Amino acid sequence: MFKDADEVEQAERDQDADCARIDAAIDAAQKAIAAIEARQPYPDERREQLSAIRDRTILAIRNVRHNIMKRANKAQQTERWMVQKWLREVNDDRILSEFTADLQKVPTQGLFDYLGYLIRVDDLGRIQSVNAVFAARADNQRYAAAFEKTLGQFTLSKCGILGARIAKIYQSADSIDAKIVQVLSAHCIVKRLSQCDGRSHGSVRHQRTSTEALRARGAWQFSLLASGLSFGKPKELT
Repeated sequence: MFKDADEVEQAERDQDADCARIDAAIDAAQKAIAAIEARQPYPDERREQLSAIRDRTILAIRNVRHNIMKRANKAQQTERWMVQKWLREVNDDRILSEFTADLQKVPTQGLFDYLGYLIRVDDLGRIQSVNAVFAARADNQRYAAAFEKTLGQFTLSKCGILGARIAKIYQSADSIDAKIVQVLSAHCIVKRLSQCDGRSHGSVRHQRTSTEALRARGAWQFSLLASGLSFGKPKELT
């Protein structure tokens, strides 16, 4: 978790700089892939050259991405702390007691929908009640991630520049991962190759790997390295 506003500001600058480094590496990879396509090499040569681009790009961005994700995790930890702090500060025992009893009849999905409405009308006391009832529900796991995200975004929106910076830090991490997946995923490489020679090269398992799964933090590296890259076995970031 970030300690203070100065650390958040520095983290935002560092995040922007690292995202720019990855953008540059991705741009270079895209240009290299385009050059290969323009030459139209034989299938085996094409596969080898595309794999080399992927290897080279992953090595260039791996440590940078690790730093981006580390800051994003700290930003989300800070967001969760701010949510809990804010909920304690807006505590209204009367509203909490009266409204919570009525909410017991509302299904869990309805609580999530109602949270959105209360955020739009800025009803802070009742938001606290909805959060308390939702947290106590045994079947809340299906909606927990979306509920937490919605409540977190609302809390950050109440925190001015500091909240905007924290949100930007972890949102930029999601954005950069989406770009990495688009350019370097095994599915993308295999698709290009199969269009060239009509055959499916590489692992069928990787072709079926969903974009959402690859975007999960840390999942992209294992999925790409496990496809047989030249620099060795997949391993965790350190």
